[in-house]
Amino acid sequence: MPPLWFLLASFLVLLVFFLAWRLVRSGTWKQVQLRKAAGLAASGKTEEMLSYLRRNMNSRDVSDPLTNALVYYYIKSGQFDLAESVIDDAIERGDTSALALAQLGYVAGGRKDAARAEEYYRMALSMDESLKPTMNVNIAGLLIESGERLEEAEKLLLEALELREGATGSGVHANLALLYLKMRKPVEARVQAMTAYELLPSGSVILNASRANALSLASKACAMQGDADESAKLATKALKLVRDVPGMGRMAEELERMASAGAGVEPPEDGSAGES
Repeated sequence: MPPLWFLLASFLVLLVFFLAWRLVRSGTWKQVQLRKAAGLAASGKTEEMLSYLRRNMNSRDVSDPLTNALVYYYIKSGQFDLAESVIDDAIERGDTSALALAQLGYVAGGRKDAARAEEYYRMALSMDESLKPTMNVNIAGLLIESGERLEEAEKLLLEALELREGATGSGVHANLALLYLKMRKPVEARVQAMTAYELLPSGSVILNASRANALSLASKACAMQGDADESAKLATKALKLVRDVPGMGRMAEELERMASAGAGVEPPEDGSAGES
């Protein structure tokens, strides 16, 4: 019989491997990996970030944080075929989730196929009611961008707002502001835009971009009301949040124009950004 110390050492080694296995499979470990990927992206190492995501993602599950991050990156960078291939691969491997359909909706929306995007969003919603806060916003965004069925868009957004709490409702308020600009209701748009701004804490680059977007919408509402001074003031405040931030060049240029000459009254061409 092996000596007691050998049995104890073997047990401890097995315990370490077991705990390591549990950690690797845990949500905590996924968050650690996600933070590493974000760090690579922030330092400009995009190819390394993509390689890291591909190596560590679960290719059978689009809800996996790393898989979702990869799809999100492809969509945001306009690489819709690559995004679709990741989703299709997961579906072929057995992913039958509503989220997979929702992500196909994001791809269709990126390709400006609004009808197909809405179809996917509604299919996802029919499979999983818990997606309602997000799917409502995305469907409403498509309607706002098209300028059609705006009353339906308002209803969808108000329903989504009832399901959100605190800062999570900021995006819905921003979409309502965009909707009211489209409906030429500047007073309502300004209230919703400032509510969206006030709900978001300051700090991260992503949150500051959302805060700047809310201030931009409020600035447009002021311009629509004929208050050029307040419009310029809000645009200047928004510009401070995104100036010199990588990826925010287009927004910064628009805000500079608004701050120097007063905002235009039309909402952005790309409409509502929706949610992922």
